[in-house]
Amino acid sequence: MLINNMCKTSEKTLVLVGFMGAGKSTIARVLAKLSGRPLVDLDALIVQQQGCTIPTIFADQGEDSFRRYETEALRSLNETTPIVLATGGGIVGRQENWQLMRRLGLVIYLRASWETLRARLVGSSDRPLASSDRSEADIVNLLQQRVPLYEQADLIIDTDGREVEDVVHEIMTRVKD
Repeated sequence: MLINNMCKTSEKTLVLVGFMGAGKSTIARVLAKLSGRPLVDLDALIVQQQGCTIPTIFADQGEDSFRRYETEALRSLNETTPIVLATGGGIVGRQENWQLMRRLGLVIYLRASWETLRARLVGSSDRPLASSDRSEADIVNLLQQRVPLYEQADLIIDTDGREVEDVVHEIMTRVKD
């Protein structure tokens, strides 16, 4: 666990970032429940706003369009209401998104090893960037490109071999400090 910036966050949004399979959505659900903050899943918000699934957006409009929708959805969130925000794995690729996430609150990187991520991604059909037509080497390369971006987060939490409740407890403890 590393902290890059210390700040009081008891009334701030908690923004979860990390690679696909890191546990952002799962941890966000439990964190929202235990912290009393509403849960917002950015991918679900994009689906609602665009009226089609993420794989459909990728297939029909391409990744660039999806990334624009992602920034628009992030921009649409109200920074005065603290929430738990689960983001998509690629949100960190645009500098504008970092500004928007930091405006909302504390950015938390859920870090997992490749071995953990690979085990969680096996058989995943709803992740366009981990589809069966991409090689493992392509996915590892994508992870390696994103790690330095994720590491810009305010708080880094390791998730390998840990129960969801343990990760949530650590986040809530660190947020109170």
